Amino acid sequence: MNDLNISLAIADDHRAVRQAFRNAFSRFGFLSVAFEAENGKDLIAELSRQQPDVVLLDIKMPEVNGIEALKIIHEKFPTVKILILTAYFDEVYVAECLQYGINGYLTKNMDILDIVNAIKMAFNNEVYLTNLLMDSHLKSYIVKHKKNMNTVLPEFTCEELKILELMKLEKTTDEISHIMHLSKRSIELKRDKMKEKANVKTIGGLLLYCLKRGFIE
Repeated sequence: MNDLNISLAIADDHRAVRQAFRNAFSRFGFLSVAFEAENGKDLIAELSRQQPDVVLLDIKMPEVNGIEALKIIHEKFPTVKILILTAYFDEVYVAECLQYGINGYLTKNMDILDIVNAIKMAFNNEVYLTNLLMDSHLKSYIVKHKKNMNTVLPEFTCEELKILELMKLEKTTDEISHIMHLSKRSIELKRDKMKEKANVKTIGGLLLYCLKRGFIE
């Protein structure tokens, strides 16, 4: 029996888009849309009253846009998982969003099953990033904007680097645990240790840090 239940919020300034995704998600019994918002201001206001498990957040919205809303959510509602869901794939947006702890950056033309998979990963505090890390434009942007390369880099163990590679391949904590024959708790502790070494707070930030510095490709 599947006891999975994930509540969602959809923030997009186009009513037709919100309705289309609401209808699509209704096919999956474990998904429910708690509320919709047509801009970042309304989203933040509603989050102060109720906090769904996952927010699907568009970037270009009136009043308070998605980037501004993301920063506020990251500060005020840190337990809420965020998936950027937008028509725009922009390297600058992606890099900025990763620094604020998003659980994935999705485009609206993706297959609905991939979007649902990303929602499930976000719910489990995983990060859906394979579609980003395989993008040549994003890789080029990161290479051009490497920072602090003259500073002393942290030393990651072979085991930690293996975990990073598996994270990049979109493996869940349970899958990494099985592949590496380590407990789930051990994987979580090693992941936290890597974030500490890199001086970042989120998994997305860790992956971006390691991409910039060549630990993963």
